[in-house]
Amino acid sequence: MANLHPSLKNKEFWYKDITLIPNRLPDFERDEVDLTTNFTKRIVLKTPFVSSPMDTVTESKMAILMALQGGIGVIHYNFLTIDEQIREVEKVKRFMAGFVFNPITLSPKNKIKDVFNINEEFGFFSVPITEKGTLNSKLVGIVTHRDIRYRQDMETKLEKLMTPRKKIIWAKKAETVSQNNLDLAIEILRKNNLDTLPIVDEKNRVVALVTDSDIRKQSQFPLATVDENKRLRVFIAVESRLKLAKERIKKAFGVGVDGILIDASVVFKEQIEIAKFVKKNFPELEVVLGNVDSGEMVEKILKEAHQYCDGLRVGIGPGAACITQQELGTGRAQASAVWDCAEAIKKLEPKYGFIPLIADGGIKVPDLAEIQKPGDISKALALGDQTVMMGSLLAGLDEAPGEKEFDYEENKMVKKYRGMGSIEAMEKRAAVRYGIEKVKIKIPEGKVIKVPYRGSGYDFIPKLIAGVKQSLQKQGFRNIKELQEEADIRPI
Repeated sequence: MANLHPSLKNKEFWYKDITLIPNRLPDFERDEVDLTTNFTKRIVLKTPFVSSPMDTVTESKMAILMALQGGIGVIHYNFLTIDEQIREVEKVKRFMAGFVFNPITLSPKNKIKDVFNINEEFGFFSVPITEKGTLNSKLVGIVTHRDIRYRQDMETKLEKLMTPRKKIIWAKKAETVSQNNLDLAIEILRKNNLDTLPIVDEKNRVVALVTDSDIRKQSQFPLATVDENKRLRVFIAVESRLKLAKERIKKAFGVGVDGILIDASVVFKEQIEIAKFVKKNFPELEVVLGNVDSGEMVEKILKEAHQYCDGLRVGIGPGAACITQQELGTGRAQASAVWDCAEAIKKLEPKYGFIPLIADGGIKVPDLAEIQKPGDISKALALGDQTVMMGSLLAGLDEAPGEKEFDYEENKMVKKYRGMGSIEAMEKRAAVRYGIEKVKIKIPEGKVIKVPYRGSGYDFIPKLIAGVKQSLQKQGFRNIKELQEEADIRPI
């Protein structure tokens, strides 16, 4: 592991209390630094960024942004219904793909407005038209953006403007999907200058689509975190209550979620039962447990659940909108928590295997929206975590839920950011996160604050990535592995 200065050992310290000392002579450029890392045992990211499952941070727009930039988003569960959360997952998984399986279909009797409604919710216009408006009925036409982009007559039926079946260029399922031959489908699409290529089976039923917009997205975002079908990866947060989590997990699996994060301020014993349930019934899903803040907690979890756990989230009370440490006098300084847990993981790896750590909270934000602060991220990585989960740093972006507003006292644009332990958040479902959903007296562990409005995440995140790379380059490290093995960590 990295070299931690003796004066820091057996002490509590925050990111602000340490610095990383450059001891090498770099002989490479900043953009040669590789930030590839493990989010979980099986899921690899090209950027070590994770957006927090908070209701003022991560819904579908943030999850899409994070995945496109090489990270990943965890969609919160503080919706009034499970289906609302599942809908957000579906938006992420439909944003792009290689083969678009289970495409949305309409019938000839549907209207132009129905296509615009689909675009408003999912962000695309291309819709196959089938006899009965279902995938089980025959393809009779297709509508793309070209057909309707200038139309104002929203009540016109699609049969009057769709491209009819006899004029559609299509590909055979047996030659593309069945052979997992996406390259052939792309070749047909480009050769014929198409927006959308339907893939049809021997009964003339649509089994998938390949779209030009998806292919272009894949070229535009080379860092994107995608599954085997080039769909963006996304996780959901679930409760630390098996009975409550079961239905949520089943529904999320049905729309293609990649894993779950069992969301609690401290790891509950019942999380292990949830992890067992997932691995027994949905072995394809990855499971993150948490939160933990000590090597002792890590050891106890791995002893009981190493075969069910794919990642651990570290941090109790360090967040900008969290007041657990102040109110309850429990938790610890985040930098020392990451180091302690990372030491335990390293010691236990020969026995239990590798478990990635996610540092959750404590990445401080600057006052000015145009300034990034990647230093705390680099410190967290040097201390031994594989990824960094952020809340307040991302809450000011356009992609975070909520509207920006002008703060007349501060004379700047801001957005609201609230801890999931705040009374305001607990009025929905967040009380479950703290295990106090059934009690009359609720002690808040979070507060509502304002964070600087930071504009588009598509401008902000690349700058943050560049900052982390520059930090590693300054120290002479080409990747996170080198940083974690040889970083020189000293007190300020």
